[in-house]
Amino acid sequence: MSALQMSLYHVLTNSFTLWDEAYDCPRNLTTLKFERPVLGSFFLFFGVMFIVLYIPCFLAIVQKKSRAPVYQIMFALAIFDILSLSVNSVCTGIFDILGISFCHSPLIIFCLGAIAGGSWMAGCLACVMLAIERCVEINPQFPLEFLFRKSVFPFVRILMGMYTVYAYLFVKGLTFSSQFSCWFFDPLIGKDPLLYHSYPHTINNFAVGIATTALYIYISYRLICKFGYTTSMWLYKTKRQILFQAITLCIFHTAAAFIYEYMQFIEVTPVIIIASQFIWQWSNGAVCLAYLIFNRTIRNLVVKIMVPKSVRKRFGWYIGADEHIALEEAGGPTLSAGLGTVNAVGGVIKFDNFMFN
Repeated sequence: MSALQMSLYHVLTNSFTLWDEAYDCPRNLTTLKFERPVLGSFFLFFGVMFIVLYIPCFLAIVQKKSRAPVYQIMFALAIFDILSLSVNSVCTGIFDILGISFCHSPLIIFCLGAIAGGSWMAGCLACVMLAIERCVEINPQFPLEFLFRKSVFPFVRILMGMYTVYAYLFVKGLTFSSQFSCWFFDPLIGKDPLLYHSYPHTINNFAVGIATTALYIYISYRLICKFGYTTSMWLYKTKRQILFQAITLCIFHTAAAFIYEYMQFIEVTPVIIIASQFIWQWSNGAVCLAYLIFNRTIRNLVVKIMVPKSVRKRFGWYIGADEHIALEEAGGPTLSAGLGTVNAVGGVIKFDNFMFN
C-alpha cells in the first residue's frame, strides 16, 4: 500500500498533499541549502541547448505525418525526452544554483520527480521498441517482426500508453538533493532508505539495459557479418554511422540504467553520483544530436522548417525531391542520393527509417 501512497496518483487524489509518513521533512532541513552555481550552470546550459535542438526535430517528426510505426515511436520518444530534459537538466540546474532541495518545496519537487521518473521509464520502452524496429528493418524475418504489422501495432500502442500512465501515476516519485546534485527516491530526511526503493524502476532499468545491449549487438552483427564487404561508399558510410551511433546511445542508456540501480543498493562517491546525472541528461539529449547529424530525413525537414526557402535557394540548398525536381526542370545541377540498399537476400533496407541515416 505504501508504494501507491508514495506515487503521483496519491497526490492527485488527496488534495495535492504528500504522504506524511514518508515525506514529512524535519524543520532543520527546510532552511539548509547547498548552492552549487558552477555545476548548476553546466546542467542548465546543456539542458537548454538540448531542448532548443530537440524542438525542431520534434516539429519535423510531426510535419512528416507518417503512419509508419517508427515515426510514431520517435514522436512519443521526443515527448518523453523533452520532459526528462526539462527536469533532469533545466530544473536540476536551477535547483543547484539556488541550493534548493526536496524539503524547500516538497510538493513541487515531488511532482517534477514523478514526471522525470515516468518519462524515463516510458522513454526506455520507446527506445527498446525503436531498437526492435531497426532489427526488423535489417532482417524482415526477425522474430518480433509481427509487432509492427498494421493489425498488431495499434494494440502495441495501447500497451505502451498503459505502461506510460502506470509509470507517471503509480510509481514512487523521485526527489532532488542539491547536496548531491541528483534525483533520488529517498528524500534523505533520515528515514529507512528501503522504504523508498522502487521495484518497478529496478525491473525497468535492468530490462532496458539488457534488451538494448542485446538488440544493438544483433544490429551490429547483421551489418558487419551478414552484409559483409561493399564497394558502395554511401553504404559503407551509412553502416558506419549506424554502428557508431547505436553503440553510443546504447552506452548512455545502459550506463544510466545500471548506475542508478547500483546507487540504490551500494553507497557511492559524489563523483559517481554527479556522473550519473550527466549520463541521464545525455541519454535524452544525444537522441536529438543523432537526428540532426545522422538522420537525413529529419535533418532536411529541420532545415526546411528553420531556413526560409529564399535563403536556401540563395545558397543552393535544395531539400527534398520536390525541390530537386523543380531545380532539374529549371536546368540546374541536381544531387541524388539513395534512400535504401539491397540486402543479401534481395530485400530493401530502408535506412531512411533509421534514427541514424
